[in-house]
Amino acid sequence: MPDLSSIKEKAARGMNRAANAVGIERTNTQDSNTMDEIAEFCPKLTYQQRMIGFGSCFVLGYLITFTSFNYFEDLILGNPVPFVLVYTLGNIISLFSAMFLCGPKRQFKNMFDDKRKTTTIVYLSTLLLSIIVAFIPFESSIKLSILLLLLFVQFFSSIWYSLSYIPFARKAVKKCFRDNTENV
Repeated sequence: MPDLSSIKEKAARGMNRAANAVGIERTNTQDSNTMDEIAEFCPKLTYQQRMIGFGSCFVLGYLITFTSFNYFEDLILGNPVPFVLVYTLGNIISLFSAMFLCGPKRQFKNMFDDKRKTTTIVYLSTLLLSIIVAFIPFESSIKLSILLLLLFVQFFSSIWYSLSYIPFARKAVKKCFRDNTENV
């Protein structure tokens, strides 16, 4: 029968592996570099605090995004600013939620690694362009078409970006899409 100390040791190893899996480096020494802490832009958080921060930002961001659809009629009628600002704010808050898991420095590094760089640039560009287009005065039907295209691209690039964090998810989606389009 295992004793209490071996159970604690196994649990600690498991927690360290789980923390490393989400990007939290756990060390036993307290000699952390102050510059690294400043570069991270946030205090050292416990695993539980990171999960609460992630979940809160993620849920709040998507609630704000879904709330933006209250302004969808305004978008269609030619007043896109409320919809675009609320929709974009929700997406940005949701994007920041991942920073609780691994910290801002590592999050930005992950966003611009080779397999996510293009998707990140497309996503961030559509966020910015949708705000710019919403404030540029020109014919409302053209503005609406451009904004709907930008929001469509933004939505799917967000999904594609998220799938990059799930092993083999992008390959599975490509295969599913390829299999379904070959039969048409």
